[in-house]
Amino acid sequence: MRDGVIVTRPPPGLAPTMAAVAGAGWRPIAAPMLHVSQRALSIGTVRPDAIMMTSGQAIASLKVSRLHDVPCYVVGSATARRARAAGFVNVLAASGTADDLTALVRAVLPPPARLLLVVGQGYGQEMAVALRGHGYRVWRRCVYGVRAAPVLPSDALAALLAGRVAAAMFYSTRTASAFMAAMPPAVVPLLAEVAAIAMSGGVADALGAGPCWRRIHIAARPDQEAMLACLPAIMD
Repeated sequence: MRDGVIVTRPPPGLAPTMAAVAGAGWRPIAAPMLHVSQRALSIGTVRPDAIMMTSGQAIASLKVSRLHDVPCYVVGSATARRARAAGFVNVLAASGTADDLTALVRAVLPPPARLLLVVGQGYGQEMAVALRGHGYRVWRRCVYGVRAAPVLPSDALAALLAGRVAAAMFYSTRTASAFMAAMPPAVVPLLAEVAAIAMSGGVADALGAGPCWRRIHIAARPDQEAMLACLPAIMD
């Protein structure tokens, strides 16, 4: 029975997405394609005017309680919920993308405000440069590292080989690229029977550069609810 949905995002978002997929009547298959390692935040005694988070992965490293009353601008609603649960008391969420986050900060916080931009290694350089160009003082700190999984998890591989996968969900271009790079050659033709669900047009472009999918669905908004809303149409 082709009822499996591969979920490629890493923890901690993996578990709630798996539960949501199961709640929608599908069989979730965990295939986290990125391994995240946390790093300590080091800013000395500096107190920023605001904190910017491009991903919820940054929250685990922000355990400095003296920062929890600093206004916190985050990329989307899911990250906002996690930031509030971690102790941040003044959290504003953008609409789901890094560009949305930059626009939000520029709309509500005038330069030369001091911004603490917490990101993963290799992320956020362009955002920092753009904000500095608009007169902001930006401290960019890498608080987690990301490494691509070298192979597909065994459960996902077995489900693909058995013809039990209906769709795969991709939340970032990096996850999509990692999945395709880990794909064994013998499995590539099987993706012609599998739908891909992409969080954004950029993710869809990354998927389109690889194997031939049955169809690529792009979420109406860059959030989990819109991703899940694509599931009923995957077998059309």
